[in-house]
Order: sequence, then C-alpha cells, then structure tokens
Amino acid sequence: MESTATSPSLTRKAVDHVRDLIVRGELPPRSRVQEKQLCDMLGLSRTPLREALKVLATENLVELLPRRGARVTALDPKRLREQFTVIAMVEAEAARILCRSGTAEQIRDLRVIHDALKSAYVSHDPARYYLSNEQFHRAVVVQSGNETLAEIHAGLIVHLHRARHFALTMRDVNLEFAHDHDEIIEAIERRDADAAGRRMTEHQAGVADHVLAALRPVSTSAAKGACHED
Repeated sequence: MESTATSPSLTRKAVDHVRDLIVRGELPPRSRVQEKQLCDMLGLSRTPLREALKVLATENLVELLPRRGARVTALDPKRLREQFTVIAMVEAEAARILCRSGTAEQIRDLRVIHDALKSAYVSHDPARYYLSNEQFHRAVVVQSGNETLAEIHAGLIVHLHRARHFALTMRDVNLEFAHDHDEIIEAIERRDADAAGRRMTEHQAGVADHVLAALRPVSTSAAKGACHED
C-alpha cells in the first residue's frame, strides 16, 4: 500500500511522466487517458495518478470529464499563437537583461549550448537539435536572473514543446531557424541588448508561423471530428 507520506512524491512522479507523454504526443490530443494502462506503466495505484491528472488539468494539458475520467486537451491554434507571442516577449526581455547584466561565465555557458545546437544542425540530427534548442531558450531566461520571467516561461513552454513535437511528426524537421541562434548569441556576446531582443522576437515569430502552419490541417480535421463526439 502507498503511504500518505510518500503520496506527494508519487503524484509528482505521475505528473512528470504523464506530462512528458502528452508533450511527446504519445498521449495524442483529444485521446482519453487510460488510467489502468498508465498505472501499470508507472507502477502506481490510481490514487496518485488521479491526483496528477488534477495537476495537469490546472496546466490545461488534460480535461477532467465528470464520471468519465480525463481526456488530453486539443491543440488550440489561437491559444498557441497567444502563447508564442508571450514566450517571445519573455525571451526577448531575458536576452536584453542578459546583455546588460549577465556574467562572462553565463554567456560562455550559453555559447556552449549554442555550439551543441549548431553541431546538431550541421550533422542533420533533429533529435539532438531539438533538445539543444530547448536548452538554449531555457538558459537565456534562467540566466537572466529574473525569477518572474522564468516562472512565466516554465508555465507556457510546455505547450509550445507539445505543439512542436506534434508538428514535427507530420512533416520533415525544419532546421532553417538555426542561423537565428547564431545572430542571437552573437548579439548577446556583443552585449547588444536591442539586437538580441529583436532577433529573439523575430525568431519566435518565425517558429510560430512554421508550427501553426503544420498544425492547421490536423486542427481542421479534429474540429470536424469533434462534431461527432459525445
């Protein structure tokens, strides 16, 4: 039996695992959450899993259905566009702060992540590129030292990662944005706050257009299918 003392850690384990499954598309949009399968997979009882689903509902990753369990939320293009816009604002401001007050060591660390990203681009390794890309953008925000920006970023970025994963399963991975990172890191190294913020904003606008264009046919199909749901 699971003790009350261990339940918070078990719930956190379930939250992290189920969120990851949703972000990577292994639990697709609009799919029902199969509690028994997940419990077997995670080695948990239904209690921590159901607590985890409540947490994920607050993150708008699942929808709790009265007496019918839970369902993964749909990808909403309008909401995603709004989230991309806010993320761009957060990352642009973080880049400007990093230019003004970041340490030389922080900027060197960011260059290391960028070089790993660039290496993945040159070797046409989409999986490694994608991971390095996530690390690069998160590092810009965290190293700015602004905890409020970091909290906003962490709360939103999971939805954009989910959308990108879903988009990238439907068309060849587009690595054309790698050169944007060159210009961003070079601007930060020059301590050019205006250029760094501008290039970050432009970069995220381009990514948003790419991801939302890839999602458009699926969103249309899903909307039609929703008409036939209970």
